[in-house]
Formats: sequence, structure tokens, C-alpha cells
Amino acid sequence: MSDNERLHKYIVPGLDCLIGDPDVLEPSAKTKLKAELMIIPTHYIERCRQFRDELSNRGEAASKLIDSFAHMLETISKNSGEEYVCKNGMRVAFQKQLDESEREAKSTAAITVLAAKWFIHNSEFEDREDVAILTGDNFLVAEASLNGIDVAHVNPEVYTGRRRLTLTAETMDAWCKYGYVTQEMFERNFPNEAPLNVNEFVHFDPFEDMETDKKHFTYYIGRFEEIEKETEEGEKVKEYVIQQIHYIHNLPKCIQPRTPGQAMLAEAIMAPADKIPIVICPAPFGTGKTFLTTSIGAQLTIFDKNPTYESIFVCPRDGELGKEIGFLPGDETAKTLAKARPITDNLESYLKLRGDKEKDGKPKSRAQIKKDIERYIQEYFEFIPIINMGGRSLSDKFIILDETQDLERFQMNQLMKREGDRSKLIITGDPEQVFNRHLSKHSNGLSYAATKMRGSKYAIVVSMFENEITRSKAAKEIAKRLG
Repeated sequence: MSDNERLHKYIVPGLDCLIGDPDVLEPSAKTKLKAELMIIPTHYIERCRQFRDELSNRGEAASKLIDSFAHMLETISKNSGEEYVCKNGMRVAFQKQLDESEREAKSTAAITVLAAKWFIHNSEFEDREDVAILTGDNFLVAEASLNGIDVAHVNPEVYTGRRRLTLTAETMDAWCKYGYVTQEMFERNFPNEAPLNVNEFVHFDPFEDMETDKKHFTYYIGRFEEIEKETEEGEKVKEYVIQQIHYIHNLPKCIQPRTPGQAMLAEAIMAPADKIPIVICPAPFGTGKTFLTTSIGAQLTIFDKNPTYESIFVCPRDGELGKEIGFLPGDETAKTLAKARPITDNLESYLKLRGDKEKDGKPKSRAQIKKDIERYIQEYFEFIPIINMGGRSLSDKFIILDETQDLERFQMNQLMKREGDRSKLIITGDPEQVFNRHLSKHSNGLSYAATKMRGSKYAIVVSMFENEITRSKAAKEIAKRLG
């Protein structure tokens, strides 16, 4: 195990770490320990007070941190103690102002380093390597290194919503015979695997002796979900199993998933909104996430004989849209439409694939398809900027939040709360292409939503990877060389 992976006994978290994830101070009983004791410089309270009125990630996180600090300090005071004990057993202590050197420090990073140095020199233990600064800020990493203090790097676990396993003889037999693998069988055959999350996808590889020539790759994809079974006595019981994907069979014939990730996303979108109302898909450019979302949404809203949704609601990318939209020409729809070009481009691609014909049987021309798009947008689409989403309740709609990697957590939180009854919410984006200078691939709204909805029975999180880029050979090469 590397130094960065080992558990340090004593941690001084950088303020960047707490701002990035305020829940660090409110771990559940099952949360893995970050340290035996976490030391919080009281200087952070003043810094958070300065941040809390900002309409940003930092402002939202600062308010939450102040609430946590107040609760902890009040509990410590009531118990006449020196430490607060979290649900998972981690202890938290507050380090009061150190001395004149702290007041002279010009940065929060310097305060963090001073707190760690003070603890090293004044605590009753000999091994200074037991103390570390927890941070993802390279400036603070450099400060700590210059002062000979260990660093515990912030490397948040990325939940992909999928895993790949090789079928065993027993699971292969059950898969072919019943179309599912029970949780008990999974645990017996894969003892070293982490527990499955509800709605997590499993892509099975057949074992070597299995003939697979006649089986499409989608045959070996399942989802961990609850099903109702009938026992030998005729009693109906519910059980969690890895069941073969099945909603995908209702896809339009002109849409054929080309990768496992596309199949998983299509399955998630096709699932009824009363069962799976939320789908979150972090994926690189060129993997087909926006095309699948737009195409399936159009099919279920416009082209099906019995439409599932009344309209398609699009809240396009750009965390600064509310500030910029006034400078664009046209009414609200025209202004917002300019930011939603990926949606309309993919709608055009889908219409071409459908191969709709004129009354005389001839394929529709590009000009006619353009006219159809204008009509569909007028009749079925709503394009609304983020700034105008407050107070909305979106029922019976297919909702697309595209390119959400530049949204902040509080924006994502508010947007997701707009979903109403019988609506389907699809959230997509590429965490590797964050342009908001206040965010990272871990702290943006898309990653936040994926992390928080992990294991929810009402949400599916499914990532796609660079090896699933289908746009072109050039796109794959760009992803490989430029990232």
C-alpha cells in the first residue's frame, strides 16, 4: 500500500477538501475512516463566514460547514469534552488560534500547515508520519512538502455504475436458463467482489468454452434489480438479482447500441419513469450519450402511437447561462436554443436514421427534415435557461440536462428537484471537460449527482469510457492523445 493510500492517525483537512465535500464532517456509520482524529483549525470558521453568501459551490458548502461546526462545538461544550465523535467513530477536534504567526499568515493554506506543524510538535507521540494534511490542492501539497509534512491526497472514488465479470459454470447455467443470477449465487461465485449496488450494471464475459457466435453482446449485460418470483409453493416473493436487460428490446429498430455502455444507457432511458425516473450518464465526448438521449426521447414523445411523455424539456449547458443570456438575440426560446445545438443536431441525425418518406414514397430531403425539426421544436420541445428554473415542477416530461459538468452542486441540486410525476430526467456530461474554473472533475454537479444517487432504486448511474467512443477514428485518436 502506498503512503497516499494508508490510513493516517491524525489528519488536518485543507479547507479545499471540506469545501469540495462538506459531508466529510458528517460520515455515516458505514463510511470508511479517513483518520482516527481530524483536526480543524478554528480559522476555517471565519473563512467560511466570508464565503457563505456567495451564490456558488463555495457559498453553499461554506453554509453547510458552518452548520456542522456549530453542531460539533455545541455538542463538545455540552459534554464538557475536547472532541466530537462521528457516527463512524472518527473523532474531530478544533484547534484554537495558535499564536501570532497564525495571524500573520496570508493564506488559508499557510494556516493549515501551521496547524499540522503545531500538532506534530505538541502531541504525545513520536512518529510525525502519523500526521498528514488531507488535500487535493497542489499549492497546499507543495506547502506541506516544503515543511516536511505528509500529504493524504484527495482521490474520490468514481462510481461508474457498472462492472465486468467472467461467468462461471454455475452462473452461466442460471443466466441461460432463467435470465438472471441471484444475489446469493453472485456472492458465492465472486467472493472477492464488492457488494452490488441497486441498479448497478454487470457485463458478463462468457467463460472460454462457451460458444458465443450467435449471442449479441447485449445478451450478457444485466442489472442488479428487484424482481418478483414465485416459489414452488406458489407464494410470490421479491428478490434482488442480476437480471438480463430487457427494456432495450423496445428500442426503435434504427437505434442499435454499438457498445456495452450504449446498451446500458439505452436500457436505463427505456425503463418506465415510475420505476427509474432518473438516469445519470458521465461519459466522454463521442460515446453517443446525447444522441441516444435525444433519439429515444423523441421516439417516446413524438413518434410512438401512445406517447409516454407530453414534451421534451431541455435545460442546456453553461453554468453562467443566466448571466449571459441577455446578450443573445431573440426571445427566451431562441436565446436558449443557441446553447442547445447538440440536441437539435442529434435530432436531425435521428430523423435521417428513421428514413421518413414523403407521401409519394421518396425519402425526405434535407430541407424537408429541417422543416420537420422546426415544427417538432415548436410543438414538443421546451428550452429553458437555468436562471428561469426556480419554482418549476415538471410533470409528464422527458427532461434533458446535457453537458452538466460545468454546473455547480447547488445548481444541480435545484434542477433535479424540479422533476415531477411521470417524468424522466436524463443527466449527461463529460467530467473530464470542466471549463468552470471553480470546479474539478470530482466537485462538479454531474459527479456530485452520480455520487449521491449511487444505490438509489429510483436512479441509474452509468458511465461510458474512452474505448467506447464511436464518433470516428479521429475522435478516438484525439481522446487518446489530448485527453
